[in-house]
Amino acid sequence: AVVANLFIFFSYEKMLLLKDEISINIPEFELIMSGGRRFFFAGFILYSISFYGVYSLYKLRRIGFHLYTVAQVFILALPVAFIPAYPFSILSVLVTAGFIAGYAFYYNIMK
Repeated sequence: AVVANLFIFFSYEKMLLLKDEISINIPEFELIMSGGRRFFFAGFILYSISFYGVYSLYKLRRIGFHLYTVAQVFILALPVAFIPAYPFSILSVLVTAGFIAGYAFYYNIMK
């Protein structure tokens, strides 16, 4: 997700032109692209923080839990904040909460 968001951020205009050139009508593509370049840049930043949080968790550092948790909460809110028509996913919340709970279970053994 880190690389994908960065790629779309830098090629945003080209992707919109390509869509118009090949005349493909994909509503989901238009919905995601309606978030604009800032949506993808924010995604890049948040997924990078989340990745570093997971790396820190692997090293048993407590800061990793906090970074991961905060980044994941903001990742859940990101599409809702940037794309008004984006449907909110309860399944995403449940999966994220499951991972956070799993990491929290090992919080006491972290340094």
